[in-house]
Amino acid sequence: MINLVIVDDEVNQINLIKDCIENFFPQIRILGTANSVQEAETLIRSTKPDLVFSDIDMPPYTGFDLLQRFEKIDFGVVFITGFDKYAVRAFEVAAVDYLVKPVSQEDLQRSIKKFEVEAELKRSAEMLQVLLHNHNVSQKDEMHIALPKFSGFDVLKLKQVIHIRGEGNYSRFFLTDNTERLVTKQLGVYEKALTDFDFFRIHKSYMVNLSHVKSVSHNNGGEVIMSNGNTIEIARGRKEDFLLRLKPF
Repeated sequence: MINLVIVDDEVNQINLIKDCIENFFPQIRILGTANSVQEAETLIRSTKPDLVFSDIDMPPYTGFDLLQRFEKIDFGVVFITGFDKYAVRAFEVAAVDYLVKPVSQEDLQRSIKKFEVEAELKRSAEMLQVLLHNHNVSQKDEMHIALPKFSGFDVLKLKQVIHIRGEGNYSRFFLTDNTERLVTKQLGVYEKALTDFDFFRIHKSYMVNLSHVKSVSHNNGGEVIMSNGNTIEIARGRKEDFLLRLKPF
């Protein structure tokens, strides 16, 4: 049995989630609901849920403010948000789950299954700490990224990542300490997550950290030399956009 608390300042949104859970998810028990950060803090402390569904935008506070009220986060969180591009990227970089309104039965099922796996691996709270760290830093290169692996995950600074190579259903990260990490996600996931954080997909199989591009060559139609000395081909259809993105660097 998963004990759940729902937090949202929109009563109709709470009712939609409650109805869906009560009709389709017998393994979940709803301990209570809250319409504000203050109410949510009191409810969570008194009921000690396994999982919290929390809206992001609850003026004058946010779901991040709710988490920062707890010295130790010993519950899982799935954030609920309207489609906010930056917020969604932040969740993906931290490997934290989220739901986009309007929430569907399929979305809930996916999130609940993901939580069950993460709870078993005891890694949900650690990923939330990554998200909070990223929320509080002002510079992109100080942001952290959570890289899932077969058992647990690694937490790295984005500036440690030189480039990423897609390998089918996996992605290989090349790091500044000359080590590599093989991650159980496709490159397309990281294209979606990291494009706003100065990464660029220059080829169907490669994504580069723009701050680690040392030089651009016109050999073979276009290549980049990365800070670790690796040479990566620039796909012809991506070259113009890449050079435009590279200019500030």
